[in-house]
Amino acid sequence: MATSDTPTSLEDTARELAAQASEQIKTIFLDLLRQNVHVGENLQLECSLSGLLDHSGTPIERFRVASVGLDRRSSPSSWRSRDHTTSESVSLNTHSPRQRASKRRKPNSGLTPNISRFSSDLNGSLEVVEIFAKTTRVPDNPALQPSSLDNFDDRVAELTHSITKEKAKKQTIAEACVEFSWSEKELRNKMAIWRGYHDIQKAAGYAALVFAGSGLYRFCKYRVYFTDETFETLKVLRHRFEVAADTIHPHWRQLLSVIGECAKQNYAGHPHDWVVAGPGNEAIPLPSTYHQWDKDFSYTHLEEPDIDVEVFGDFDPREVSTRINEGLHVCDSCGELQSDDPKTNHCGCFTSLYGPAKSGYAPVQVFRTPDGKNNGLIACCAFETGTAVGEFVGQITKGLANMDVMVGQTDQTTYQIWQGRRGNHTRFINHSCRPNSEYERFVWLGLQRIVLVSKGIKAGEEVTVDYSDTYWKDLDKICYCR
Repeated sequence: MATSDTPTSLEDTARELAAQASEQIKTIFLDLLRQNVHVGENLQLECSLSGLLDHSGTPIERFRVASVGLDRRSSPSSWRSRDHTTSESVSLNTHSPRQRASKRRKPNSGLTPNISRFSSDLNGSLEVVEIFAKTTRVPDNPALQPSSLDNFDDRVAELTHSITKEKAKKQTIAEACVEFSWSEKELRNKMAIWRGYHDIQKAAGYAALVFAGSGLYRFCKYRVYFTDETFETLKVLRHRFEVAADTIHPHWRQLLSVIGECAKQNYAGHPHDWVVAGPGNEAIPLPSTYHQWDKDFSYTHLEEPDIDVEVFGDFDPREVSTRINEGLHVCDSCGELQSDDPKTNHCGCFTSLYGPAKSGYAPVQVFRTPDGKNNGLIACCAFETGTAVGEFVGQITKGLANMDVMVGQTDQTTYQIWQGRRGNHTRFINHSCRPNSEYERFVWLGLQRIVLVSKGIKAGEEVTVDYSDTYWKDLDKICYCR
């Protein structure tokens, strides 16, 4: 370290070196005490310096600076670690500062120092982040508790009995740096991220962490949108997250047993068996929302239309004539070959619904409307213009009167699709005179389909469609659009 000869600069340099030496000595003492090394009655501190140069740059031999007696007949409780019996306890270490720095553990990549990855046969792999990253004791069958954040706060509270809160935080940070072998900057960064995970979990539950994308790390690190409004929104969404997690991945809560949390499933069945945004933002069973009209109401969710064999027998009234090329149907919309085989299918129309790459559950939820329309359908993500929201699926029949039905017509016959007790999520879409979706007729493998197509739907927006004047003509209902 180069220094000038002014008294001020010399004093500053001496103060900086003394502070570094003091911090390193404190670190050595903490390591010793955590190894259950007891302080004797005649503790002696020997100090020497090396690495000094004279004015000509010639190295000066190591020389003894001081020998100080430290009389500590008893060690205060604050010197000893609080029941540190983990397998990662700090090893006895009296290396130089440079050697000590080189032996620090490299920080792990990913969200936190400790990440447990769990694989599942339920639509791929799941991940859970252990925000409780460090335990004070590891039993034979470890459960990761309490959290490192709780330990930190508890230690600060303990120290504030004898020193100021600011000094207590600084001392706790210094102890934690030794415990984890991190620099203060590393520790502060990671604790900021852990606190972000902790805050999100408190507001939105563990599902919000387990199923979050990779952007969660940066969201917690920079905390740009960590506002009261954000956390109020997360509280509202909490049960919506849990309905989706419990019904799509029914075993996900088993991951929580790793951190000692309850693994009981709250919501069972189909994702649309539950109506979200109920009282207190909780989810309620779908049948209960219709009991005021029908106490025996039940609903069966269908993936494919159900043909009423009593009306049509083995005939499918949706059949239409299409072009055939090389034994395969040709799409009327794009002119490409259609097939459920990925090797021969070239049609790119509504791939989320038809073909080898069709997806599972639609990213929508049934929700309780606030304006007297009973239930509605809310988008969990944005649907770009032209994207399919779903096919109008129900019982295909004929001859129903004064009932909610969709009318389909081919060059051979007319049919009705009734969704009263059997169907899919499109049953819950409400009317609007300014809709954000519309129905289109589409032919897949020679069968006519009625598809709900987005006109531009934002995430969190209710999905609506214009029922048309024909719908209202024979029904005892009114339009709430006024």
